[in-house]
Amino acid sequence: MPRFRFASMTPGGVLTATARRAWMPQEVDADCVGSSDAWLVGARQAGGECFLVNAFSHEVHHLPRLGDSDLSHSACSLRKVVLSGSPQSGPECIVAAFAFCRSKPELALWRPGMKSWCVWQHSLIAGHIDMAFYQGRLYMLWRFTPSLFVFEIAEDGHGVKFSRMKDCLLEKLLATPLGSSHVLSCNMVEWHGRLLLIIRYYGGYQVRHRVLKVQVFAIDLNTKPNSLTEIHSFGGDCVFVGSGGCKSFPAGQYRGVEGDLIYFVPDHYNPHDAFVYNMMDGKTRFIAEPLPCSISAPEQSSGFPVWLFPPE
Repeated sequence: MPRFRFASMTPGGVLTATARRAWMPQEVDADCVGSSDAWLVGARQAGGECFLVNAFSHEVHHLPRLGDSDLSHSACSLRKVVLSGSPQSGPECIVAAFAFCRSKPELALWRPGMKSWCVWQHSLIAGHIDMAFYQGRLYMLWRFTPSLFVFEIAEDGHGVKFSRMKDCLLEKLLATPLGSSHVLSCNMVEWHGRLLLIIRYYGGYQVRHRVLKVQVFAIDLNTKPNSLTEIHSFGGDCVFVGSGGCKSFPAGQYRGVEGDLIYFVPDHYNPHDAFVYNMMDGKTRFIAEPLPCSISAPEQSSGFPVWLFPPE
């Protein structure tokens, strides 16, 4: 949660009402903008400085500063980071970042050994997005209209770089089951080697925290045109969704976690509720009601809760 505090899932499937601030190295004094398994992504938003820290071993990996070094410290603001693998895998781990530098949105790639980020700017990179690595490519999804773009990644003498971008035209495959007054929010997650699209439908801008419907689709990018197949079960697995990252795994791996459920935490689009959606009966329930005020309405600079998964 904001300011590196933790709450855990109880055997009853709810978040603990109290949160403890985790011990972190002294150099870790920043906002948390993402997570990957046991790793947190921290950023000092004033000047584009960012790092990876293991929440349990407290190992820290500093990343290059985003933005040009000759610009002022207010040049860059990091919004989201995803990893292709564990930082402990060395050059096999690629880091992708979404940031606003000099008020312009951009994507950036980095892996160990590179002295700076490889930056990609395009008019289609804007607003709120979700990102995921899948089968060696980087996927970027617009959160509010399910437009999906795939980036090919290549190598050069400096490390990794973007080679090309392709529009998957995903939004043309979806019907509009709800009225025009309703809005949606989209995320991606890999599950059993398949890339899933998770869509939440909300009851309009005035009551956006009231979820009306959740749909899950498996994306098939090997067909022409691409196709979507709605699924209604995870086969006993579960999925965790948050603005800092998404993950799927067998429900029995953690105590208190149930199968065929999607666990949502508050994000910039739904800052009010942490809730669970049941894939089998379509019902929702709260994980915590109410959330502590400090995380249900976080300060803009503090970020939103992210899911964190211990190594054991």
